[in-house]
Amino acid sequence: MNLLLVNQYYPPDTAPTGQYLHDLARALVQRGHEVTVICSRRAYNGREVFAPSEKMDGVQVQRVRACGFGRETGIGKVLDYASFYTSLTSRLFFPGTRPDLLLSLTTPPHLGWLVRGAARRHGAVHAHWIMDIYPDVLAAHGALAPSSLVYRGLAGLTRRELRDSPLIVCLGDDMAERIGRYVGEAAPVESIPLWSDPALTPWAGPEPPPFRAEQGWPANDLVLMYSGNMGRGHRFAEFLAAAERLKQDRSIHWVFAGGGKRRVEVEAAASRDPGLNLRLLPYAPSDRLREHLCSADVHLASLDPAWQGCMIPSKIQGIFAVGKPVIFVGGRANSLARWIEESGGGWVVPENDPDALLRAVREARDGGERRRRGAAARAFAERHFDRAQNIQRLVDLMETRGRPRPGIGIASSPSLR
Repeated sequence: MNLLLVNQYYPPDTAPTGQYLHDLARALVQRGHEVTVICSRRAYNGREVFAPSEKMDGVQVQRVRACGFGRETGIGKVLDYASFYTSLTSRLFFPGTRPDLLLSLTTPPHLGWLVRGAARRHGAVHAHWIMDIYPDVLAAHGALAPSSLVYRGLAGLTRRELRDSPLIVCLGDDMAERIGRYVGEAAPVESIPLWSDPALTPWAGPEPPPFRAEQGWPANDLVLMYSGNMGRGHRFAEFLAAAERLKQDRSIHWVFAGGGKRRVEVEAAASRDPGLNLRLLPYAPSDRLREHLCSADVHLASLDPAWQGCMIPSKIQGIFAVGKPVIFVGGRANSLARWIEESGGGWVVPENDPDALLRAVREARDGGERRRRGAAARAFAERHFDRAQNIQRLVDLMETRGRPRPGIGIASSPSLR
C-alpha cells in the first residue's frame, strides 16, 4: 500500500511522538509498503530547522515550513500550529502520489480533521493514532469549560474527524473509553500501549550505575526519583509534602529530573525550605537514560484525576523496562494505575492522602520488597510494552482495517502492493 503518515514532529527531532511514528514507519517499509511522512521543518523547541526532504530508513520524509516560536508561550504554540496547518494543507491535498491510507497523530490538535478531508479527496482510508484527546485536554487544564460553546464546537470537530474511520488506535483502555463517547459503536477503538526502548534493561552486576555514583547517593540510601515531563496533568504536592515530613531522614533522597510547566512548584519548595533533601536535575541525556533510570531505587509518577483518559504518560514503560518499582499518586481509573496494580510493580496512592504515601515510602525502604516489585514490573513490560510486538499489532491493523471499503476508499495500486 501507499501510506501517508502525518505529524508535526519527526526525527531527527527528539519529540516522543515523532520517535514512535518513525518506529512504525520503519516497520511498514520493512513489510514492503511505500511510506511517506509529512511533518514540520521546525523542531519541537523551535530552534533547529531540518531539511525540506530526505529519506530515512526507507521512509520518504517531506517537511513543510512553519513558525518556530517553540513551547515557551501559549501564543507561540498557537502560531506554530497555525503556520504548520497552512503549509500542510497544500502538501496534503496535492502529495504527488495517490495514497491508499492516511494516518494522523494528534500534534497539532485536530490534525485528524484535515487528514480526514484529504483522505476523502483522494478516495483513501483515514486512520487515527491518538496520543491526546482534544478538547478534553483543554477542559482538564481548565482552559475551557465543558459547558462552553467553544468546547462543544471543538467536541463536534472531534466527532467529525473520527467519523467513518475504520481504524482508531489509542494508548490505553481509559483513553479508549473516553474516545467511545465521541464515536459510540460506529467506529472500533483499539488500545495499544506505547513501547519501551529495547536498550532499557535492568542494571547488571554488583556496582551501581555510574550516574548514581556521580550524584553521591550511597548504596544503602533510598532514592525516589521523578523523571520526565513535569506537565500540567501531573501532581507534585503530595511528594513535596512527604519530603517535608521526612526531611529529618537524610537517607531518603527526593529527585526531580526533567522540565515542564510544573517544575516551578518543585523549585519553589526547594527555595522555601533548603532543609528538604531534594534535588532538581535536567532531563536525562538520551545516551545515559538507562543508567539514569537504574540509579533510582523507586520511581515516582502521578496523574491528576481530571486528566484520566485524556493522555497517558509514557514514563511507566521505561521504568518497568529497567525493572524498577513505581509509587504512583492519582486515581485508579487510568491506565497507569491499572498497569501498576495488575503487574504488582509498585504502589498506587490516592491523591490528597499523605499517610498512604508515607506508608508506601516505608514499604519501599525494604530492599527485598523493591526487588520483588521491580521483577514484577520487568515481567509486565516484557509482555505488554515490547516494541516489536506492539508495532506488529499496529502494522497488522493498518494492513487489515486500513484497506478501503466499498464507497469509501480505493484499492491499492498494484505497483505499491
